[in-house]
Formats: sequence, structure tokens, C-alpha cells
Amino acid sequence: MKALGKSYTDAEATGGDFERLPAGGYIVKITAVKDEASKEYLALVYDVAEGEKKGFYADEWGQEHPYAHRLIASYKEKALGVFKGRLKAIDESNGTNFAERAATGFDEQELVGKIVGMVIGYEEYETDRGDVRERSYVKAVCAAEKIRRGEFKIPELKTLAPAAPAAPVAGFEAIKDEDLPF
Repeated sequence: MKALGKSYTDAEATGGDFERLPAGGYIVKITAVKDEASKEYLALVYDVAEGEKKGFYADEWGQEHPYAHRLIASYKEKALGVFKGRLKAIDESNGTNFAERAATGFDEQELVGKIVGMVIGYEEYETDRGDVRERSYVKAVCAAEKIRRGEFKIPELKTLAPAAPAAPVAGFEAIKDEDLPF
């Protein structure tokens, strides 16, 4: 490794901790849209548009990590009902008609700047190293007015299922702890 010099010496050690958006209901604004046509989905990047956490992802970290605050909206054949429901929620929140126009197509960039309600939850996941961590996910998309009226339930942490014990192998007998020589 190369010598890092005075900048390293002068740097203050930190734990890399950052504030997470708490689980709950939020009015969000769509800040960017990318159509991944070959995979048949829209990637909608959002930020909190109202309330105490307004502009939560507007900082440098949020700008550099859009995957941490995006919604994948699949328009594959098997997901069209969910996709239509999300467009209807956007329509109800903005007085638009994307759900109606989707059959004949529209410019997905028209979604930028639109608001919608989202319920954010947290789930555990296992890293490549086997560590268990938490990440946010979009539990529900709804009309902004439902969030304003408090018509949502904050989801509990989705935990990983405990690993199932290994099945016994035929021809081998389990050893009891008391039979071990150490």
C-alpha cells in the first residue's frame, strides 16, 4: 500500500455511521427516472418531499448512492397490475393520467418532479461475508393523501429465517458433548 501522508495523519477516525431514514410513511418526490427497457423496468430515484425528513437524500452521500433510495417498477407482463397500481398512486397524488396513457406509451421523464406516498420498511440480508445487515425497502406505494392522513402501517423489521439444522447423514451417529475428549 502506498503511504497516505499528512492527509491521513490529520484525518479524524470515524465509524462510518450515517443516519438512516426511519421506517414509516413518506411523501416522496421522484428526482430521476431511467427506463431499463431490456429488463422491462423503470428505476425511480426519490427523495423525501415533505415533513421533518424533507430532502433527506439531497446530501453528497444521497447523490452518490441513488440505489439506496430508488424504486424498481417492473412493467413485465406478470407485474403489470403492480405497475398500474403505482402509476395510479402517482396520478392520484398529482392529478395526472399516467396509468391511462401507459397502454400507448409516455415519456418516463414526465414522472420527474411528481410526488407519491411510500411506506418504507427495513429487512435483514446476508452479505457475501456472511454478516447480517439491514437495508430499507419500499413496502407500499400509495396516494400521497393516505400518508398525510396516517392511513398506513409502519412495517416491522423483516428478519432472516433461522438456518435449518442439517439433516442427519445415514450411517453416522451423532456424538454427544459429554463424549468429546476435550
